[in-house]
Amino acid sequence: MRLTLFDYGLFQVHENARVIGLVGYLIQPDPHTHILVDTGFPAWYPDDLAAAAQRDNLGTFGRILHMTHDNTPAGQLAKVGLTPADITHLVITHTHIDHVGGIGDFPNAPIYISQAERDLPKPLYFGGRSSVQWPSGRQWHTLTGDVTLCEGVTLLSTPGHSVGHYSLLLQLPNTGPVILAADAINRAEEWENDAFPNALARASAQRLMTLCQQQRALLIYGHDPAQWGQLRKAPAFYD
Repeated sequence: MRLTLFDYGLFQVHENARVIGLVGYLIQPDPHTHILVDTGFPAWYPDDLAAAAQRDNLGTFGRILHMTHDNTPAGQLAKVGLTPADITHLVITHTHIDHVGGIGDFPNAPIYISQAERDLPKPLYFGGRSSVQWPSGRQWHTLTGDVTLCEGVTLLSTPGHSVGHYSLLLQLPNTGPVILAADAINRAEEWENDAFPNALARASAQRLMTLCQQQRALLIYGHDPAQWGQLRKAPAFYD
């Protein structure tokens, strides 16, 4: 099994001016299975970042520092010799803007998403200004509770950051256990300062930290500025 981290660009949050990486994950349990987790911003963003930010009102939260077509899922997949048509499973941890922008771009992949978020009229996106709709003509797998996707890949229900947030637990042969927290713990400081938006988010983070300690897992935060620079990114991988 192999885990590859995708670089979907850099974003500066107004709060503390912190610069965060936008990440996606490619999980390959075998040579024929390609699981993409999260899709970054919409693929049209690099055409005109200023227009994209205005359309989606990003300026109220921060600004995109760097995003080219190389930072789209297609650009990142090309680094490992794949195309969007090669993706066999698409997992959406939650439907905020930097995770769901390309949800309709993988024609051969059934979509795995929480029932709670799929029940919404449209993806949460950002500030209620969604330019992304649910794709039609797709196979949906709606999730409740923890789900084993395949051997070595478990989807963990971690609501709080969003209504139906999911994290992942991987069992890699050499690296060992890896927890992809996504935004259930988006940075170490969030845990250290107990800066969670609600009690449910705090409980989900506690669950992940306990699991991390029990399994001595590598914990990959969703948007940790310090960790981002230390992580291997495509075409490098963890196995």
